[in-house]
Amino acid sequence: MKTLFTLTALFLTVCLFAQKDNNVSLYVFDENWKACKIEQAAYLGCFRKLSDTAYQWKYYHFDGPLMTIETYKDKDGTIPHGSFIFFGADGKIDSSGTTYEGKKNNWWYYMTDSSTLFRKEKYDKGKLLERMDTTAIRLANEEKEREWNNRVVKDEIEASFDGGEKAWVKFIQKNITFPERANKLSKSGTVVVEFIVDSKGNVTNVEVVQSVEYSLDEEAIRIIKKSPKWNPAYMDGHNVKAYRKQPLTFQVPR
Repeated sequence: MKTLFTLTALFLTVCLFAQKDNNVSLYVFDENWKACKIEQAAYLGCFRKLSDTAYQWKYYHFDGPLMTIETYKDKDGTIPHGSFIFFGADGKIDSSGTTYEGKKNNWWYYMTDSSTLFRKEKYDKGKLLERMDTTAIRLANEEKEREWNNRVVKDEIEASFDGGEKAWVKFIQKNITFPERANKLSKSGTVVVEFIVDSKGNVTNVEVVQSVEYSLDEEAIRIIKKSPKWNPAYMDGHNVKAYRKQPLTFQVPR
């Protein structure tokens, strides 16, 4: 996937960004992953510079969901370094993990077609340290649940949007737009986004966990990132970070 073909100005007009980002470039490939013209495109690549030592590639079916999200240390994409996420044909996560200098590192997770975790593996710079199958994962989760239920809690409050769920839904409905590219492709569906509300109420780490199509995914991410501060979660006398998942359903305008 080293040979790249920059999208034409016409396509960039059709494939609108909901929010401009000078660090993003788009490329198209044919069925053999060769540079091609728009008419022969089978895959879409989205390149984004995250920092001077982190470069992200998102590969999509040209008119469908995500295939992979890959992070590299170098601009040429030769040194895997960071998060890697692989998606099934239905746009749901198939497996995920992190890399360090080209080698698997820390935990890797493997999901069934129904998004159930069935295996996890722990690595230390490429060396497999531990593997857990379905039974081991279930027993570990049961133990964590017992510990959680037996803990002494002074107080516990979930992260919340000012005004509650109704205000959150209203915020989304007010700010969401239907992308022109998805409209031209007649693409509808539900994008699911996961994000963190940190201990200060900031929305961070916004990621797609169920993909539909490039422009719909980007619009879903844009909306969540646009969110004002939340009221952070509170536990045992301290503000703590909390994970949230938000489905956003898009329907082609009539």
